[in-house]
Parts: sequence; structure tokens; C-alpha cells
Amino acid sequence: MDLLLLEALGVGAILGLLLGLTGAGGSLVALPLLLSLHLPLRDAIGVSLGAVALTALVGATPRAFQGLVAWRPVLLLSLCGLPGNALGQWLGQFIAESLLIIAFCLLVLWSAWRMWRGAKLPRSNQQHTRNLPLLGIGLGVGLLSGLMGVGGGFLVVPALLWLTPLSMLAATATSMTLIAIVSGGGFLLYLSEADPSPLLLLGLAAGGALGVLAGNYWAQRLGGQLLQRLFALMLVVVSLSLAAQKLLGGA
Repeated sequence: MDLLLLEALGVGAILGLLLGLTGAGGSLVALPLLLSLHLPLRDAIGVSLGAVALTALVGATPRAFQGLVAWRPVLLLSLCGLPGNALGQWLGQFIAESLLIIAFCLLVLWSAWRMWRGAKLPRSNQQHTRNLPLLGIGLGVGLLSGLMGVGGGFLVVPALLWLTPLSMLAATATSMTLIAIVSGGGFLLYLSEADPSPLLLLGLAAGGALGVLAGNYWAQRLGGQLLQRLFALMLVVVSLSLAAQKLLGGA
């Protein structure tokens, strides 16, 4: 049990550090890291929601006090994001594990490609929030969160920049707040049907909180295109190793 706590602390610290350094993209490594603890896929997805929610909450709280969170988009996205998460977890029961792994790996590779190319986030001269498209984005993010345990910030931030007049800083803060709400709600739903190890949750919580604070600190000093491309390469390695472990090795 002590070994599990140490492993969870390490996984939580890595996840938090990557989230702090890279923002929303860091949540894409949560599922592979938790699978490395030999959790079943369903449990790894459920616990991943908790880990992502916690790190997002730690990152979003100071930004909320700074007035950077736009609460109306948070409300609109949550209206569909929370039921979308529940729907995603329900659908996941009927989808083969191998298909979920393949879909997750493709999602990670697509995100890595976007990071490597350094594609600029879409901007518009939008003066008002477009409510209906945001509801659709919220549903999609909730589905992805429930199915794969990811936060979905890589979709939310571009959507906020395109559909609202928010700045990049405000869009990131708003996205992290939404992730904390939607992933947190999904984690509570998972807890109502499962009983994960308290040591696992404690280790992930403590490691993730420390990691995201350290990541926020170093992100201000590192940053730049090099960090973005290094993380993209890491995502490729994570995706390929997960595919090899689960699909080829049968582990």
C-alpha cells in the first residue's frame, strides 16, 4: 500500500507539472500515466477525471481571484458539459476497450501534430458571446471527458477565442474553470459507482497540487517553441507506448 501511495504521488506530480507547464494539453497524459499503475481502463478513466479536475482547480483559483474567469461562458459550457460527461461514461460501457484506446491514441497524436506545427489559435473580432455554438462545444467536451478522462481544454480555448471577445489569458482561465467543473462532476459520478483506493486518490491529489504549482512557476521561465515541441514529441511517445502496451502486448 505504501508503494501505491508513492507511485500515485509520482504520477500526480508528473501530471501536475505537465499541466502547469503546457496548460490544457497536459491532461492528455493522465490516462496513460494512470494505466501505468495497472488500473483497469474504466477505473483509470474515472480517476483521471479526478486528477484533471484537481489540477485545473488549483490552476484556476488564483486566476478567478484576479477576475480573469468569464462566468457566463463557464455556465453555458457546463450546461451541456456535465450531462455530456455522464453520457460519455455511459456510452463507454458499450465500447470495446481496444476501440477506446485507439481513439485516445489518435486524439493524442492529433494534439501533438497541432503543437508541433505551432498552429495559431483562431481569433475573431467577435464582440458578443455566441451562446448556441458554445453549448455544442460543451457537449463535445463533456463526451470526450466522460469517454477518455481528458479535460478538453485543447477544444475549449480555441472555441472561446473564436466565439467570445475574451483575451487569451481570460480564455485559458475560463477553460481551466470549466475543466474543474465538468471533470469534477464526472469524477463524482464515477465515485457513486466505484470505490477506488483512498491512498491512490490521496497520492494523486498531493502530487498533482505540488506539480501544477511547480509547473506554473517554471512555465514563466521556460516557455517558447522549444518547450511546445518537446511536449509534442512526448505526446507521440506516450501514444505509441500506450498502443504497444494495450493493443500489441495485451497487458
